[in-house]
Amino acid sequence: MNKILFVLLICCFCSCNLSETNKKETIDKDQVAIKTEDSKKLINDPRSPNPSSELAVLMRDMWEYADTLKTAIVNKNTKELPDYLPHFENILGAEPTDEHTKSPAFDAMAKIMLQKLENVYQNASKGKEHSLQVEGFNLFVKSCLQCHEQQCPGPVSKISKLVIK
Repeated sequence: MNKILFVLLICCFCSCNLSETNKKETIDKDQVAIKTEDSKKLINDPRSPNPSSELAVLMRDMWEYADTLKTAIVNKNTKELPDYLPHFENILGAEPTDEHTKSPAFDAMAKIMLQKLENVYQNASKGKEHSLQVEGFNLFVKSCLQCHEQQCPGPVSKISKLVIK
């Protein structure tokens, strides 16, 4: 009986180990993205110790961008806002870390956020007074916060630091 149990345990161990070693993994030429057979495309982002999803990397890009935008608005230097990065519009198609993150509510909030970001540029290009530019920027940040409070609360404290007082 003990021998049978031992053989079964060995078979289970080998089977589990084999399934791990048979996992297909592809790495792109630049060693930037890793894709496993049973998961999403992961990106080696130097800002994170672990590979990240497309959406996570895009969100980090957006935070850095928003921080630069905040500095320009605070310094009343809206004539030289950082260039709008068109890849932000990929937010609707970027693959998330958790597939449940992407929902109709996420898509609606992402569209609102992009609209608020566009308003920041319109306010600056029209030379609106500084208080309206600050208000427009804060509405953009608040749209990010509203989504993160519902979808992915982890970065809420970091995002809230973008609000201009």
